[in-house]
Amino acid sequence: MVTNHFRGRVCVVTGAASGIGLAVSEALLDHGAIVVLADFDAARLRTVVKRLNAHSGRAHPATVDVTDQHQVQSLVGDAAAAHGSLDFLFNNAGVGGTLPTAEATLEHWRRIVDLNLWGVIYGVHAALPIMRRQGSGHIVNTGSMAGLVPFPYQSLYCTTKYGVVGMSESLRYELAADGIRVSVVCPGNVVSRIFGTPILGKTVDAESPEDALPAEEAARIILAGVANGDGIIAFPEQPRELWRRYASTPERVEGYLEEVARQRRVAFAKGDMAAVFRSTHARIEP
Repeated sequence: MVTNHFRGRVCVVTGAASGIGLAVSEALLDHGAIVVLADFDAARLRTVVKRLNAHSGRAHPATVDVTDQHQVQSLVGDAAAAHGSLDFLFNNAGVGGTLPTAEATLEHWRRIVDLNLWGVIYGVHAALPIMRRQGSGHIVNTGSMAGLVPFPYQSLYCTTKYGVVGMSESLRYELAADGIRVSVVCPGNVVSRIFGTPILGKTVDAESPEDALPAEEAARIILAGVANGDGIIAFPEQPRELWRRYASTPERVEGYLEEVARQRRVAFAKGDMAAVFRSTHARIEP
């Protein structure tokens, strides 16, 4: 079912040189799709696409900074013009952000909003006229579990991801009559370079949290949800259950979030970033 859903379809994936974006791109190619892989990191992108050459010329690289509206517009428009349609747009590029809010500068705020929120807005803005003319298409925005649950010490990240979730859910109902589907992906921890990528500054080597799902498994879940037409694709099960509880009776998870805040406060005071991410293992009361 999933393979038939994507075979021969034209897909654009941003943030495609690593992590979820790369895993989704590889899975789409395995399902027979034509994939435009877009990323800011030109060198890494060249290496990735060279490795994917076995897919009969269906992998096409595009060096793109999603914070630049003109570059995103060209990416989406050129993909549709070159391949005859735009069937799927995966607005996946983004950056993490876990830090004490009092230490965040306005430069931090501008960077994360430009990348995580404006990057998605630019993609949607570019894709909508094309998909409306077609009378079909599917926009898949990468949100986060932090767009469903307000994790402490992630106020910058939550601001952007709550925005992505709200926009996606609103568009899902608005665009249904135009034949356009909209999904938002809300993962918990997934193995990715995001854990070593600060909002500002150079990427460093950093281990993913112990509970991080392999990117390939995340891609399988995402594409199954997209093929099924799911609006919110939230995983894995433990964070998904946390979201369910927060959505229905938020007071049931207050103690959990307070404990996460306490553990992160201690971890930041010690400069122990590994402990910051372990803090989400705090016990959830039944």
